[in-house]
Amino acid sequence: MDTYRGFIVWIAGIVVVLGTFMIFVAAGWPGEPDSCVDDSPNTCFCEAYDIADVQNNEGGVRQPVNTWFNLYSIATSFIVAAVVYVDRVALGSKAYPNLMKSKTAVPDLYIFAVLFLGLGSMWFHASLTAWGGVLDGVSMYIFTAFLIAYSIRRMWDSAIFFWLFYAGIVLLFSALHAFTDIPSFVNILILIAGYVVVEIIIWVRSGKVLQGKVGPILLWSFGVLSILTATFFWWSSQTDRFMCDPNSFFQPHGLFWHPLAGVAGVLVYFYWRAADDPV
Repeated sequence: MDTYRGFIVWIAGIVVVLGTFMIFVAAGWPGEPDSCVDDSPNTCFCEAYDIADVQNNEGGVRQPVNTWFNLYSIATSFIVAAVVYVDRVALGSKAYPNLMKSKTAVPDLYIFAVLFLGLGSMWFHASLTAWGGVLDGVSMYIFTAFLIAYSIRRMWDSAIFFWLFYAGIVLLFSALHAFTDIPSFVNILILIAGYVVVEIIIWVRSGKVLQGKVGPILLWSFGVLSILTATFFWWSSQTDRFMCDPNSFFQPHGLFWHPLAGVAGVLVYFYWRAADDPV
């Protein structure tokens, strides 16, 4: 069962998250509109929508491109699940110090984090409700909190600390998102900065920058390039910026920001998988 658990998490995540999502698409989206709807002009990531549908809690999908291109995450999470499966088959009954090649639940958690990074975002762009925006934020915190928690776990082999710290960080930043006016991108920047600090500590501790090997250096570097490129499209396609055309199919937020963030998630997985852990 341990060998196939990654696929079970992948399938269950799709069925539960996407299945529930489709129920709301059919039945309607209850709740108050997100604050972006009330801005003038609206700041809901450019793509045009019918504001009456949001106000009347209609079913359907408000922003088709920004919503449906999040399905990329089914493919990116499958790649992680497939490699986890291959590693577990090769592992057999042996133990392996690198957790990304282990039969622990840690790789399975990451499979879900990569999957939900996309599927969670769909709820916001389809509904443009306040609670949909919170769920979108939670999907990003589930992913970015993993970057920090797992990197600490690479240095400190404490499963209890990993799970408690990870859960605490996700809950903290989800609460900040839901109950304060701190923009989500500020929360994400804080978490990513925290990850970079921990990564640098690993470099100092091990005496090897980016594991000191060509493969990991390229994986990490391309991951950073991917997220920087994604951020460029996220910024440049916001309302009233030069890549924003509300009525066009060309919506860089959906076409590039979402998938490129997912690519970065896969690349950092392979970077971790190549490591000689524990550090």
